[in-house]
Amino acid sequence: MAMHGFDPQFAVPIDPAGELLDGSHRVACALALGIESIPVNRKPNKVWAPDWGMEWYAANGMQQDDFERLCRDWQVLNDSNNS
Repeated sequence: MAMHGFDPQFAVPIDPAGELLDGSHRVACALALGIESIPVNRKPNKVWAPDWGMEWYAANGMQQDDFERLCRDWQVLNDSNNS
């Protein structure tokens, strides 16, 4: 991904609300590499997943400033894919 970018053949599937259905590791790699736009594949079905809010991340060792960066990065990626 660092050498060739995000392969559009492996677009990240998202639900109508923009929630991930799969591809969290691909999104994490894109965030870590500073890739600002990734291909997504919008699906009609809604995601079911546990609440991935700050409480879950804190319980699993993430610091507040890292969580805030994650939220900002996700917003940038989400905004760029809705343009």
